[in-house]
Amino acid sequence: MEKVSLEIHQTRKFAKRLVAMAKAGKHERIVAERARQILADLQTHPRHEEAECKRTRHGELRLNDCRKYDLSCGYRLIALKRDSRLIFTYIGSHDDGQRWIENNRDYQDEIKSVPVPLIKAEERRQSEAVIETGPDDDEYEEQLKVEIDERVLREIFSGLCNNG
Repeated sequence: MEKVSLEIHQTRKFAKRLVAMAKAGKHERIVAERARQILADLQTHPRHEEAECKRTRHGELRLNDCRKYDLSCGYRLIALKRDSRLIFTYIGSHDDGQRWIENNRDYQDEIKSVPVPLIKAEERRQSEAVIETGPDDDEYEEQLKVEIDERVLREIFSGLCNNG
């Protein structure tokens, strides 16, 4: 069986959007790092198991050879396979991703793309650290859980707790 290599590419618009997300809010930065991690995993091994697990099972049939990845927080990553290239074309919210798919449903022409720059091992470790730590909301939520007990919750939601 012949092993076919898959080049990981990106469109110019995708690259700009990825950079913009990395500079945006906290959730967008985390999502951008997850996307970079998937790109890095696919660069080293095009059939990377973890990257493949992030793929969604919905919406890929509307475009030929489409792969859609779940980045969490309601964000998606979309790539199109053309010949020996996997071209990342979209990153953004789930709803915008659905619109992107609908608007590009009939798009079968050649896609202008460039190879994704290789991500160095040090950059990958930093990306993994950002992904593992996640948002800072957890610390705040833990603090709230300590301060709010069942009595306070019953008082706040008294209409739900009363059976009469």
